[in-house]
Amino acid sequence: MCLRGASAVEGFIAQHREEKFAVLVVWEPILPTDWTSPSSSTLARISDSRARQFWDPNHLVAQELKIAAEKRLLPQPHCCFNKGFNWDEVALYAPYSRWNDAPAPAFWNGPVVKATPLLENSLRASGN
Repeated sequence: MCLRGASAVEGFIAQHREEKFAVLVVWEPILPTDWTSPSSSTLARISDSRARQFWDPNHLVAQELKIAAEKRLLPQPHCCFNKGFNWDEVALYAPYSRWNDAPAPAFWNGPVVKATPLLENSLRASGN
């Protein structure tokens, strides 16, 4: 996720202070400046306690998303592909979804900065 995306996520979460949901933020090395895990000041951009942030230096999450999309388990976004990996995307899953069940997200698009208004509509439609 880029820093602008992190700010967009924080803004989205702030607009939904009373709602119950979890946010998983996966940081991975994509840009030439992504040499190490995000600094504490970068992580502080998303400060809501509902957010959990992970450093994924080996692109494990992106690889699993790619495999699921190739198996047509997930509709793949038409953006945000760099160095062979999906990145800077947002996905919305139904409550109690489990990765092992390979559920299709109710919403998956990017980049995060542009996708948050669409995510808002999808969140309302899903009743979350």
